[in-house]
Amino acid sequence: MRRISLFIHLCLVCATALVAQTNYYETVEGLKKVELKRALHDIIQPLQVLKYGSGKGRTWDGFWQADRMNDSIVRDRYSDSLFVFNLNDTTASIKTMNIEHIWANSWWGHVVNNAYCDLFNLYPAEKYANIAKSNNPIGEVTGTITFDNGVIKRGLSTSYRTDSLITVWEPADQWKGDFARTYFYMATCYSDLDSLWITDEGWLTADMSEWPTLKPWVYNLMLKWARLDPVDSIEINRNEVIYHIQGNRNPFVDLPSLSEYIWGTMVDSIFHADAVIVVPVDPIEIEPEVEDFFEDFEAASKREYAENTITATAASWTMTDALIGLSNNDRFNDARGVRMKSGGVAVMTEDYAEGCDSLYFYSGLYGTDKGATLSVYYSTDSGENWEPVAENLAVGEWQQYGYKLGVEGDIRLRFICSGMSGKRINLDDVLMTHYVAEPSVIKGDVDGNGEIEQADVDMLVAILLGNVETYDEQTADVNEDGRVSLADLTALINLVCF
Repeated sequence: MRRISLFIHLCLVCATALVAQTNYYETVEGLKKVELKRALHDIIQPLQVLKYGSGKGRTWDGFWQADRMNDSIVRDRYSDSLFVFNLNDTTASIKTMNIEHIWANSWWGHVVNNAYCDLFNLYPAEKYANIAKSNNPIGEVTGTITFDNGVIKRGLSTSYRTDSLITVWEPADQWKGDFARTYFYMATCYSDLDSLWITDEGWLTADMSEWPTLKPWVYNLMLKWARLDPVDSIEINRNEVIYHIQGNRNPFVDLPSLSEYIWGTMVDSIFHADAVIVVPVDPIEIEPEVEDFFEDFEAASKREYAENTITATAASWTMTDALIGLSNNDRFNDARGVRMKSGGVAVMTEDYAEGCDSLYFYSGLYGTDKGATLSVYYSTDSGENWEPVAENLAVGEWQQYGYKLGVEGDIRLRFICSGMSGKRINLDDVLMTHYVAEPSVIKGDVDGNGEIEQADVDMLVAILLGNVETYDEQTADVNEDGRVSLADLTALINLVCF
């Protein structure tokens, strides 16, 4: 009965927090870029921070609440060493562990302010890994490695500039998204530290302006990592714990798409929490499968810019201020491709029925032209409404572009050339890889019906009470620590509520 009462209490707490979270971000809807970042800056200021160090009401007390795994093991994101909290004094510091600042406090002169004590910027770290990390910026180690403990690396990098090596530290793949969202949080919450910014390492990372704050090489890398390592239950739980300590949240954990609106593919779009986000993907060798859509325009013929509908290799296209180019100044991959001038449109007249996992195409400026841009859209309702893939893409040299869409069912494409009057671009080899739903284990879907809901919480409670003998341990192990325990119930309640 005591466990059931605890469960009901947790549900009530989560329901209250859900209402608070819904209201927490209501003022950012409909904003974009600098206005969006400014509004978030005001919203996420901590109401209080723990004092730095060990003891009740200090940093290590926060770590006990935010970074404790089963059996009181410390979650260390910097090494594979095993550390355990002192059960006689859970707020005590741990020997050979440090309090690690993701944004090094030396960047702002070690001034003890909110940024210095903010738990979102602090993690428990093995001492020698912390020393190796030092105050270096985060990045990808591409040159000589000077430290590697199997979890983090330090070494030379071309992340900043290919012709100028800098020293960076690189986390393990499983934590890259977590640290990226920490960087997004710090750049948003503490963009006003400009008067304190003093070190070269800090200046390499951020310019402390209101927007974009992060240097382009940093935010592009952080966007890449955030896409590859999405938010998981560990981050969600930590966000909740810190919210109850500091009274503020990391919005890039709650609403991961925000980073795309502030620094990424949606930077020129108005923020809507429920919008579909399209992200770039790396180029590929084009080897279309039978089910894929591949338009190479080799079967097409159109010699005038006047509007007309043509039949090409994979689809029919209506083209306005666009033609099939064959000249020496045209760029294409085989014998021909599309040439569009400013104001030109090329749109599919029929749907491709197999959906689109990823979209790829080649584009570049025609001849010596400059000042033309390309926008790409897709429609899932036969052209009634269009969603952006990329807008005002500043094409230059001939190259392949790729975007992850993840769209199921009917889809068609529209390409629009904009920019200086009369300027032209070329387009060729449009590939849509067909959509395939990925079979995967849904953590928290304990009853196996494909959804995470209250019924899953009820079943997990029954499992923990010993009332269910047969169940899928993979779905019940919500926090992915290899066992089914009360910690999984807490994680599941967070998933259901948030």
